[in-house]
Amino acid sequence: MTCPSDRRGPNKFVNEAYALNDTDQVVEFYSKWADDYDYQMLDELGYISPITIAQLLIDHLSQKNARVFDIGCGTGLIGRFLHRQGYTQIDGIDLSPDMVRIAQDRNIYRQVMIADLNKPLVIADDTYDAAISSGTFTHGHVGPEPLEEIFRTLSPGGILACTVHRDLWQTEGFEAKFNSLIETGLIECLSLEEGRFYQKGAIEGWFCLYRKL
Repeated sequence: MTCPSDRRGPNKFVNEAYALNDTDQVVEFYSKWADDYDYQMLDELGYISPITIAQLLIDHLSQKNARVFDIGCGTGLIGRFLHRQGYTQIDGIDLSPDMVRIAQDRNIYRQVMIADLNKPLVIADDTYDAAISSGTFTHGHVGPEPLEEIFRTLSPGGILACTVHRDLWQTEGFEAKFNSLIETGLIECLSLEEGRFYQKGAIEGWFCLYRKL
């Protein structure tokens, strides 16, 4: 396990986000941060992870009418980039009603659901051609447990593109979970690379690309 003192982010708000312990805290925290989130993350911190992971997905998903599931969509940073690249069938999901409000106001999603990823999703099997996430599999947010449920929502051949904070890759069981799903024949790894979540600073995590078989 990673100790709270080891959860270092690039500013005060990210540090506080890393220290969250339960869903009620997450909802309360993002209700206060939602309106300033984009400015602080993009303009002040140079948050590049959403565009990096979105471009990785685009490189493997040529059909612009592909059904895309934006997991932990927040204010819609990934959805906005995908929409600008011509993708038209994007759904989002997030725990925070205030972040969802901003995402919906962008008018780029078909729908945005308010739901807890740590619980079963009310989504049919094989609904999406791709799922994508940035900043969800990190300190104080979501562990590896929902991965199998996320793959359930993907059609065969569907792709999951996501980031995982490097501190949690082994200690929280992400590496073991992905490897287990590979060994059972559910998925295959297309790409696994370390990279920066912010323009400046150290390498902070993994950019992952897996295909459902």
